[in-house]
Amino acid sequence: MELTMQKYRSFLIILVMMLIAGNAWAKGSSLLFKGTWGKEVNQLGIVLPSPGVLPVAMYQSIGGYDVDTEGGFWFSDSVNGMLKCYKDAGWSYIMLSYGKLGDIACFNKKIYVLTREPDGIAVIDPEKGKVEQHFKIALQNPGRIKIVSPHLFLIEEREAGLLIWKKGTANLHPATALEAAAAANRIFGVQFDFIADLRSVIAAEIADEVQEPEMFGLYEAGEPVIFIKTAGTHGLQPVIMFVTRSSPGEIHFVKLGENASPQKRISLPVLDGPHLTASWKLCSDGRLYGLHGSATDGFKVYLSDDNF
Repeated sequence: MELTMQKYRSFLIILVMMLIAGNAWAKGSSLLFKGTWGKEVNQLGIVLPSPGVLPVAMYQSIGGYDVDTEGGFWFSDSVNGMLKCYKDAGWSYIMLSYGKLGDIACFNKKIYVLTREPDGIAVIDPEKGKVEQHFKIALQNPGRIKIVSPHLFLIEEREAGLLIWKKGTANLHPATALEAAAAANRIFGVQFDFIADLRSVIAAEIADEVQEPEMFGLYEAGEPVIFIKTAGTHGLQPVIMFVTRSSPGEIHFVKLGENASPQKRISLPVLDGPHLTASWKLCSDGRLYGLHGSATDGFKVYLSDDNF
């Protein structure tokens, strides 16, 4: 009997250690749902470059994800040419006739998705499951998108800067440090500084004429930064995300007040996954969601336990 109890205790200890190890990446967050790769309605498409290896190139997995005001979690499934939605423990989809789907944004009860074949942004009515419009926009190497209004889109062009599409016309902003992060009438960006732990946060007014950016403030991380970018905006204030050299396994999100004064900081573990701007995203509902992916075990979606 004593030996049996010892075996039972040993089994419990091993089980707890396995659970801790298996969820180490989920510290500070809650698992919302999980799924597998494939072509079915409840799966997401993926192109594995080799067995057991996740893709690091665009359009070989999801292009992006976002959350609408009704709690629907939307993916742009580039491989299968669909928008996939997970809501109320069920899956649905909208078939698209566009190729190479990129970033996705929920805005004003519509779904906006970047397309490459042909280039542009498609506007989808999720209730009808149909494309309402497709705005043709000449693109080079697009990344994140931000929908400011039905007539104003921001598109990050890698190595080129910020493309501003306004009422049918697209132009690169001369300030290449600006990013697809905007609130009210301001666009934000993070500018490189030669001091390892210091970055300039800039802001430019949205106006009919191009406005030169002004210094919003300086953010000092306190240690060398190896990755930094705007995560978006919360309310009217910018949120930045960064990784430091001393803690490469953590990504930090900081909401900035005026003069870039930190209002709140949230730290989360960096998640392994397919090609995305970052493993955590400040979604349209104002909360932080993360996507973990494995070539063999599928994907998991997490919600940060702490939010702005």
